[in-house]
Amino acid sequence: MKIVFLTSNINEPRVPNRIAEFKERGYELEVFCYCRDPERPYRKENGVTYHQLGEVGRGSSSYFKRLFAEYKDVRKVIRDKKGEDVVFYLINNDMALLYYLIRGKHPFIYEEADLRHTYFGSALLRRQFERWDKRIIRRSLLTIFLSKGFSTYHYGDREIPSNVTYIFNKLNPGVLDLEYKRLREPDLEHLKLAFVGSIRFDSVYNFAKVFCESFPQHEFHFYGNVVDEQFHQLEPFANCTFHGPFSNPRDLPGIYSEIDLVLSTYDARFDNVRYAEPNKIYESIFFEVPIIVSRGTYLSQRVEEMGIGYSVDAMDAGDIVKTISSLTRDGILQKSINAGKISKKECILDNDGFFNLLNSKLASLKSYE
Repeated sequence: MKIVFLTSNINEPRVPNRIAEFKERGYELEVFCYCRDPERPYRKENGVTYHQLGEVGRGSSSYFKRLFAEYKDVRKVIRDKKGEDVVFYLINNDMALLYYLIRGKHPFIYEEADLRHTYFGSALLRRQFERWDKRIIRRSLLTIFLSKGFSTYHYGDREIPSNVTYIFNKLNPGVLDLEYKRLREPDLEHLKLAFVGSIRFDSVYNFAKVFCESFPQHEFHFYGNVVDEQFHQLEPFANCTFHGPFSNPRDLPGIYSEIDLVLSTYDARFDNVRYAEPNKIYESIFFEVPIIVSRGTYLSQRVEEMGIGYSVDAMDAGDIVKTISSLTRDGILQKSINAGKISKKECILDNDGFFNLLNSKLASLKSYE
């Protein structure tokens, strides 16, 4: 059966990676997508047909305006596939919601990477979108959560539907072919902290601002594209450096070999952040660099259980200063040692289990036919 991908952001790194996984395993594929960053070409797999439905600039329209704009395109894709033996792969909740509202008849796989509706200001809207989300999950052939925290958010202590599975944001296996050697020993008089990824979020900005103002002897480094313009206000700080885009996984060993701690303080005011599991935890473990995360999140619970990092309220200047001031050389080294005790294999993307489950589901569909 052909797998038809529908995604509103082909530029998100995990999306081309997911398509590549399916291609490598021999599935027949077709991709319908929107481009969020027209200036940055996205990776295409040989032998896969791509249809770009349009371009959506970052921040150019609200979530609801994008939904209305995408509705007609998605409806046409679904109608054009009528009668074909396909399974839709719906990436993120906007595509899944449109598929549900259009009443698509084909079996579908739903990959939920974030709880987008938790950002809505209206409690009524949040409740309605949560009801829709659970219906989509229930009707899917398979639903993939990128964090076990999502199960807790949706179902609490209740039983999780049997069609729910997990794919975590782990490292590209190609990182195993790269040489890596820690070059730094922590120097409490000159620490190097870094944020690695798309540069956005108020909590990341506030942490970096307080850090650079309060600790001129230390350095803060940004690796990645600046998505939020407020970060340019940090450029005058002599101890703040923006390195620009990087290649994942090729450049990761060089980045992590030069830093003492990696920052992953997303805004814990929102439920999505409290229940998510960013890929930074796996980079931190693999490269044995302690991680700083937002307190009161699923991620902080994981970090504390493994003893591989620190939790902080990134919107509280006093807590940031207290956390950095309390760092010790032995403490940083111990958290690095704890990360080193965890098998590297635990950090590498390996979805054999998912594909075995998917193949059994597809086989049952054919048997039913």
